[in-house]
Amino acid sequence: MINKLLTNLGLTILRLISSLPIPFLNVLGGWLGTLGYYLLKKRRNVGLLNLSLCFPEMSEIDKQQLIKEHFKELIRSGLCYGLIFYASPEKLRKVIEIRGLENYNNVRGEFPVVLLAPHFLALDIGANRLTLETPGYSVYAEQRNAYLTERIKEARLRFIKDQGGEIFSRQEGLRLIVRKMKQTKIPFYYLPDQDMDERDSIYVPFFAHPVCATLETLPKLIKLTNALVIPMATYREGNKYVVELSEPWSDYPSGDSYTDVTYMNRYIEKMIMKHPSQYLWLHKRFKTQPNLPRGKLYENC
Repeated sequence: MINKLLTNLGLTILRLISSLPIPFLNVLGGWLGTLGYYLLKKRRNVGLLNLSLCFPEMSEIDKQQLIKEHFKELIRSGLCYGLIFYASPEKLRKVIEIRGLENYNNVRGEFPVVLLAPHFLALDIGANRLTLETPGYSVYAEQRNAYLTERIKEARLRFIKDQGGEIFSRQEGLRLIVRKMKQTKIPFYYLPDQDMDERDSIYVPFFAHPVCATLETLPKLIKLTNALVIPMATYREGNKYVVELSEPWSDYPSGDSYTDVTYMNRYIEKMIMKHPSQYLWLHKRFKTQPNLPRGKLYENC
């Protein structure tokens, strides 16, 4: 009961905050993000280490500036998170633009589709906006607060639950999703860039770091479903958010896991470089390293 009350209180506050004009939230997020940069030393150091591994040629001043901007973007997107739970379709369309929707519509209903969505800070906002255009499948992680888990699921499904959209627990695996994709051609919103240890992963480059444990899931999923890959990113541009859908990949996968997973990472790099401060640099992306205890790389952060 206490968890439910606290969750509803927090969501009410989030609803009030996200109803404020986005220009004001951008300014407020900038102030709070700067404060977070100075107060959250351990998380700041994780981001700086990630940048050092990915961009060894980048100066210390430039790395610090990028991570400071990242904290600002993190808070800005957090202040807008209430849009996912409460914003009307009209407001979502007003503050979130979709570019490249034709890249999906051109193949809609003809092939299964995997929407490749790396960890940009506004990815949930973009996914919620896209549900106004198409139902979809995605995966959720169980929260410690079961009531919050249910509220998040409801928010993600509120526009598509009557159109066949579904959200599956991560523990259910991909077998059910594969079957659904083949039957319905409804797109699957897939987050590819998490360190899930060595199981089902291979080591491929990510920017300049040569050994990034990366899941082999994407080429396996495409092979099983005969789906097309459409990269999707959500960026903040000024006082609005933009969802970008790229053209479907051709001749993917090649059949060689290393080649296919490397191609995925290299494409993600291109997406990141459009707005580098809006990628999730505070995630311990390189926690798994060959011949090192898991997390060793970050022990001094």
